[in-house]
Amino acid sequence: MLKNHGLIAINKAKFAQRYCILSKVSFRNIVFNKVGSSETPESPDMILRFMQSGQVFTPSAPINNQDLFAGRVNQLNRLFGAVSQRGQHAILFGERGVGKTSLANVLLNILSGYKEQFKSVIVNCDTEDRFDQLWYKIFLELENTQVLDFEMHQINPEFIRVRLQRQITGSAVIIIDEMDRLNRDPNFTSLMADTIKTLSDHSTNITLILVGVANHVEELIAEHLSIERALIQIQMPRMSHDELTEIIRKGLERLSMTMEQTLIQAIVFLSQGLPNYVHLLALYASQSAIRENISNINVDHLSKAIKQACENAQHSIMRTYSTSIFSSRQETIYPKVLLACALVKKDETGCFRAVDVREPLSKLVGKKYTTTSAFNRQLNQFCEEARGNILEKKGVERHYRFRFTNAMMPPYIVIEGLRTGIINLEQLQS
Repeated sequence: MLKNHGLIAINKAKFAQRYCILSKVSFRNIVFNKVGSSETPESPDMILRFMQSGQVFTPSAPINNQDLFAGRVNQLNRLFGAVSQRGQHAILFGERGVGKTSLANVLLNILSGYKEQFKSVIVNCDTEDRFDQLWYKIFLELENTQVLDFEMHQINPEFIRVRLQRQITGSAVIIIDEMDRLNRDPNFTSLMADTIKTLSDHSTNITLILVGVANHVEELIAEHLSIERALIQIQMPRMSHDELTEIIRKGLERLSMTMEQTLIQAIVFLSQGLPNYVHLLALYASQSAIRENISNINVDHLSKAIKQACENAQHSIMRTYSTSIFSSRQETIYPKVLLACALVKKDETGCFRAVDVREPLSKLVGKKYTTTSAFNRQLNQFCEEARGNILEKKGVERHYRFRFTNAMMPPYIVIEGLRTGIINLEQLQS
């Protein structure tokens, strides 16, 4: 029996009462068909354990529970540094899937324990938002109302400062997430820079935290040099081996389950620094064990998790992958070249050189590649629309550096390689 730690507050009696209108078979189908399993549980206890695993490992949603959050101590401390200093703001940026929103949620969760000192809100940007529309949403959240006593067209940086200083008696933290989604208002980033500047110049007790997918600050906010003194720039790198391991260990502890160390290492390796894939594989593996009513996760459960992760991947990722490796020939090198690209060691920007692909490709094909001429054509085609633009290249001819267009793609390629038998776990760990 797993401990309930308060994550799911449904005991057996309430469970039976609440779902008495459903037959046991129909409820099992609702829960388990959602993840495509043909196996069904035998008891309400098993269903509760299954549901609890979905509360602990959350690949489809950012973490909002501080107890389940792992790592990122340096980044969290820097955010607190911005919050604690009058006139300071922060911008949190990095690749997609590295946990930026989870970090913002944890900060918000911590600040919610100090409501008398801090007013804190988080607002997500929409693709259609203009600068004034976004700030109208922010004021609705801050003032906890459905209607505001001003018109949207009145909003500008100075109006924002005055309004905030009048409405906020203590301190406030405003988190603006998914700024990379904004594409309608060409003046947005410069207006946001002006807002930060006026809030800082007047030494307000308001902290803005901007969050978005970007490789460089310039992609999210213009004229950042003019506000460099007031803006703490926090880049979110991929998570370390220890941080990813901590995610699994914390989750397993909550579920009162165990996993062999080699399997933990395999999941960490497959994730390539992205917490989303750790949550995904740990979720499916733990649920596979729960279906068998055992608490120790073994290699068979991980194998099932890998298959399930491939089957339930985002359609856009599956489509791009299929497009990139398509060939009318039965024997084609495209899948192995792409897998070698996914396995190659990359620099801090996610880039690699053609020469770096030689070693992993040699192991996959079973013959030594001393030059890149045998696969240069495939690398260049991967950067073309006909192959789904799965890669992008930078630099000049003979010195190109390649990078996956979608940071979430390489782990999927490796997992798909495991599913199709191009590579196995033993080879990955050797």
